[in-house]
Amino acid sequence: MNIHFDEIIDGFRFTGLAELEPAEPATDIDPAWPAIVTVYALHVDGSHKDFMDIINPAIIQRIETMLSEDV
Repeated sequence: MNIHFDEIIDGFRFTGLAELEPAEPATDIDPAWPAIVTVYALHVDGSHKDFMDIINPAIIQRIETMLSEDV
């Protein structure tokens, strides 16, 4: 499922798109899987430029963590 996000981190506004793979409960033969969020489009402060290739990966991981906690 694709989701749109809008997060403010350290005074910068990050918007973009992410893919959400929902969590799956444990079964008799499979362990539980947490929700997985993958950011695939990222814009900073309303810019039209995609910042995925030049932004610090730690910022992307922080956004993914924030989104997975919201789910």
